[in-house]
Amino acid sequence: MRLPDFVDVYQGLISTSSISSTDPKWDQGNAAVIAKLAEWFEGLGFDVTTEEVEPGKVNLMAQLGTGTGGLLLAGHTDTVPFDEGRWNYDPHQLTLDNNRFYGLGTADMKGYFAFILDAVHKMNASGTDWSKQQKPLYILATCDEETTMLGARHFTKEAPFKPDYCIIGEQPA
Repeated sequence: MRLPDFVDVYQGLISTSSISSTDPKWDQGNAAVIAKLAEWFEGLGFDVTTEEVEPGKVNLMAQLGTGTGGLLLAGHTDTVPFDEGRWNYDPHQLTLDNNRFYGLGTADMKGYFAFILDAVHKMNASGTDWSKQQKPLYILATCDEETTMLGARHFTKEAPFKPDYCIIGEQPA
């Protein structure tokens, strides 16, 4: 599978709504975002597992390489509800203005996954032989961080692997 270019991946994530809210009228789940990520990570050679934690609330775990330990790149795929009147741009469209991207989830935190996908794609294109890696690279994309931490709590209880290191790509406020 050919991965779309970085901006198209980023746009694909931003345009796929995944609002988490304790208010049922806003709450959407993240299954559609996870489906896109699963397709793209599988296309890059990852072994991908998805798990529905609650209806419409899905975690993704992906692994590239074998062995134990390794590095986990973790983040969440849900966003907060928004007030459209406070946005200068469509929150569900990736907009570039004055060298900045705008859209719901650009920094918190769908953009993180676009960067990971782009980096792995470029490593693959440069000839990286993942079979020679001594430890795996893991990806964790969770649900409901913005409300109940459902996905992260579920992962910590049911984790099928224990990485040596973890980077959580959450941007500081």
